[in-house]
This record gives sequence, structure tokens and C-alpha cells, in this order.
Amino acid sequence: MKTAYLGEGRKRRAPVVGILLAAIAMMAMPLVAVAQPADVPTLPMDDAPVAAPEAPVATPEAAAPGGEAAAADADESHAEDMASHFSVWAVWEKGDFVAKGTLIIMILMFAGTIYIAATKAVDQTILSNQMKKIPAFWDANTLDEGLDILGRNSAFRNIAEGAIAQANSAQAGLGARISRSDRMAHQVGIELERVNNRLQGGMAFLGTVGSICPFVGLFGTVWGIVNALITITVAGDASIEKVAGPVGEALIMTAIGLAVAVPAVIFYNLLGRRNKVIYDSARHFSFDVDKLMASSAKA
Repeated sequence: MKTAYLGEGRKRRAPVVGILLAAIAMMAMPLVAVAQPADVPTLPMDDAPVAAPEAPVATPEAAAPGGEAAAADADESHAEDMASHFSVWAVWEKGDFVAKGTLIIMILMFAGTIYIAATKAVDQTILSNQMKKIPAFWDANTLDEGLDILGRNSAFRNIAEGAIAQANSAQAGLGARISRSDRMAHQVGIELERVNNRLQGGMAFLGTVGSICPFVGLFGTVWGIVNALITITVAGDASIEKVAGPVGEALIMTAIGLAVAVPAVIFYNLLGRRNKVIYDSARHFSFDVDKLMASSAKA
């Protein structure tokens, strides 16, 4: 019963829908007639004279043999003009002091990133080579022989020499109240912190550049877009050609910020991983040297 009722209802609504569609079509017919072009040719009557066909109008391409080549050259020059807006030189040439200052800051950040990454890589290589001599140190028969194996400028040799100096030193006054083993442990800790400071040098700069440089570039983009909109408003010309150039120049600042930040983050992670490996080796070496000198002092 319910299905039959719905079916009958659709049948009753069908004529109403058809009437509405017919009414809409009848209302739209005058609009279609008005929208037709006025120069539609009509069939000539029997008594009306037939007009002679008009001569074909020569197009500019037909009149000028080199029209296509000239148009291609114009399009190419226009593309070159648009491409010139999307360059760092365009930002420097057309930007104000804020845009130029932002660009200089990002360039300095990039130069600092490359310099720190290069120097840190060299320093880590030196420490890694010194770290490889630690097993030979423990295979030596005497401390002097072990120190010679480590090398004169080795950071690990400084740790061992600090512990040896405290083991052979005699304190007077209040210093005598501190046990020799505590003084050796403290001196080893000082040398270990020096190694850590050497490893962490420049890492804060890389982390800072990777964190804030995208926002510096975004600031340059916002500043450039605001200036571009003000210039377009004053000129009164909001065509796509007038808008695309200044906006493209502003967006380059964000691209530069990302191009500087991404290498900084990559170098920060890679160098940080190598720092951890070297520091762990130095920490283990410091612990072993401290125990060695403590046992030697007791003996």
C-alpha cells in the first residue's frame, strides 16, 4: 500500500513538473531571441535586390608576412620579462631597505651555515681519527707510551694528562682536605666538558638558522606583497601582468628562506649524530682513565 501510494503520488506530480518546465522554456525564448546577433543574414524576398558579396577583409597576418614570427618574438620577450621578476637580483634591485636587509640576513645565515658545516666536519674527522687510537692506548705497557700513541694535540691525551697531573700533585691547606681521587675525577670531568664544548661549537647557530630562517623569508614575502598591493592600488591597474611580477618577487623571499633552512637542519642532524658518537667515546675513556689513576694512586 505504501509503495503504491508513492507511485501514484509521483504520477500526480509529473504533469505539474512538465508544466513548470514548459513555462520556463516559454519565458526563456524571448531572452534567446534577444541574445542572437543582429547581423544574422535573412533570406532575400523575391522583390528585394540581392546585395553583392563583400570583399574579404585582409587579416593582419595576411597583410604582414612576418606576423607569426613577430608574435612569437613578442611572446618570448614577454616571458623573459616575467621571468626576470622571479630572481634574486630583481628582489635586490626593486626592493626597499627592509627587503634588502632581509635578503642580506638570509645570505649571511647561508654563508654561516656552510662555514660551520665545513669546519665542524673537518674537526669531527680529526677527533674521529684521535678516537681510533684509544684501543692502542690501552694496549701500551706504560702511561708514557700510551700518551705518545694518542699524539701531542689529542683531546683524549688532555683527559689522561689531567688525571695524571692531579694524581701527582700535592695540595696544601684546604685543598688537602679533598681526596686525590675526587680531584682526579673533577679534572677528568673538566677535560670532558672541554671536549663537549668543542663538539657543540656552532651547533646552536645551525639550529637557530633551521628554525627561524623560514619565518625570516616569510616576513620578506609579506612585506613585499604589502608593498606590491600598495603600488598597484596607487597605479589603479590590477591586471595579472601588474600583479604577478611584484607578488612573484615577494614569494622568492620565502623560497630563499626554505633553501637556507633545509641545509641547516640537515647539517644539524648529521653533525649532531657524529658529535654523540665522539662524546660517548670520550666519556667512556674518561671513566676508564679515572679508574686507572685511582687504582694506581692506591697502589
